Amino acid sequence: MTTPTFTPPHANADVIPVRMCNELVYCERLFYIEHVQGVFVDSADTVAGRDEHERAARRGRRRRKTAVDDEPPPWPEVPRSLDIVSPSWGVRGKIDFLEMDDDEVVVVEAKHGRAPRPQAFRWRGHELPECAWPADVAQLGLYMAILREFGLEANEGRIFYRKSRTTVGIQWSDGLEAFLHDVVRRARVVGKQDTPPPPLRDSPKCPGCSLHEVCLPDEYYALREHHPVSRRLPIARDERQVVYITTAGSTLRKDGDALNIVDREGNATRVLSKDIGHIAVFGPSQVTSQALGGLLRQGVDFSHHTTTGTLLGITHALATRNVVLRRAQYRVADDPDACLTIARSLVVAKIRNQRTLLRRQLRQPQAEDERRPTIQAQLDRIRAAMRWAERAANLDILRGYEGEAAHQYFEALGRLLPLDWRSELRGRSRRPPRDRGNAILSFSYTLLTREAIAAIARVGLDPMLGFFHSLIPGRPALALDLIEPFRPAWTDTATMRLLATNGISREEFEATSAGTFLSASGRRKVIAAHERRAREETSHPRFGYRMSYRRILELEIRLLGKYLLGELDDYVPLWTR
Repeated sequence: MTTPTFTPPHANADVIPVRMCNELVYCERLFYIEHVQGVFVDSADTVAGRDEHERAARRGRRRRKTAVDDEPPPWPEVPRSLDIVSPSWGVRGKIDFLEMDDDEVVVVEAKHGRAPRPQAFRWRGHELPECAWPADVAQLGLYMAILREFGLEANEGRIFYRKSRTTVGIQWSDGLEAFLHDVVRRARVVGKQDTPPPPLRDSPKCPGCSLHEVCLPDEYYALREHHPVSRRLPIARDERQVVYITTAGSTLRKDGDALNIVDREGNATRVLSKDIGHIAVFGPSQVTSQALGGLLRQGVDFSHHTTTGTLLGITHALATRNVVLRRAQYRVADDPDACLTIARSLVVAKIRNQRTLLRRQLRQPQAEDERRPTIQAQLDRIRAAMRWAERAANLDILRGYEGEAAHQYFEALGRLLPLDWRSELRGRSRRPPRDRGNAILSFSYTLLTREAIAAIARVGLDPMLGFFHSLIPGRPALALDLIEPFRPAWTDTATMRLLATNGISREEFEATSAGTFLSASGRRKVIAAHERRAREETSHPRFGYRMSYRRILELEIRLLGKYLLGELDDYVPLWTR
């Protein structure tokens, strides 16, 4: 009998994880997103299932029966749980539980959900067992196939469904073997495609899928076929918080399952790691390697800012495997016509949102009558710039119309500020900001850029290669492109509210020969205003369901990715009503 060789999964990067074959049978688009693009999102079910596997691994056992205790068994010693790889099948995986019955090995796979009602299951012409989900049959069957390749008598497998407390037996057969070969072959075909397979249409599988917010099945068909979203899948709220470290000299240490933040005075703040979505540090601080490593394992990004807010860089885990998406981005960036199409959409959406904000502010009671004619004339000029931008023949002309609209917009915005602040926004000035209003906007735009870079990294695009902003070394052009429609809707709105409610005083700024900047207390108040707007939920103008602005930003980036891959025919950025 052949002695099995249990090779670590990473020994052969070309093999397909058995779990991914399970996903392929469940949904080919899910397989592509997870296996090819490298995107995985936890849900309550995936977390619960992983916890159940870990608990079972800690308390599990392996049963063995032999006729004579002192007689050596006819099989090699096999651990209860093991990682295995099969070059001939081209798959690898981890068997959670093995039982030894006499001279046979029984693979046991536990699943979090319920067993199906007895029914006829088919997959691409193959008839499958009636009492187990086809995806689970594929996973269990491949484990059995690998063990049989090693010479072990794996003629039976069992699937235990925890919710229904049901055990289903699967017998090895020629039909099962043919099904498994087709699954692996199909996985290789789908894995080599340049674009994902289309999503399932109105499938009952989608609501329970942890990746429906990445796949966007109903949004995909609504945008392609120009009709409203047929159903509203639940959008999970991200309860994790952005942790801002604004006191220079602070130290961040790992403390079990939490992060301990100690300032220069020795005051400590403990934050559970599961509650952290991002960490932003302003000024010099210390981060232990244990804390940084733990954050990266959790997928938590870590942004570094100067004391005044300038973004220096972001520390994040290795980029996703979504090479296909980045390659599509590079190809579009090399096509001037394609760049112009995307850039026009972004600029028009930005100008439209600017007009919406000004018109809303003009309806406020504090907008005196004497300002209305001037602001209305500026609104007319902004509208004209938007119309010309829709027909811009190249990027330089488009930038000219965008600049004209921005000039009129900031002039009007300054006139709509509360009376005490009206002289503090004299047009847009930056690097350095000349007045208090521009100091708030510059700092807030930095926060928004950081939001975009983090979301772009999650989607798998390159934040440095954009379509509208010119390429300057060190400048995140794509992030600056994508925040254009969000500047009025997110940052400028938050600034107007902060000033209208006296949320910040004129004394919380520092005027120097280099410009005007926020003080430490001023930065904290602007950060709080930014976070309030980020978490505020609004109805998405195209899909109707309510999401926070932070989630809408990521959704818009995902839609751009689908446009770059050719899944969508048009790219229409966010516009507010």
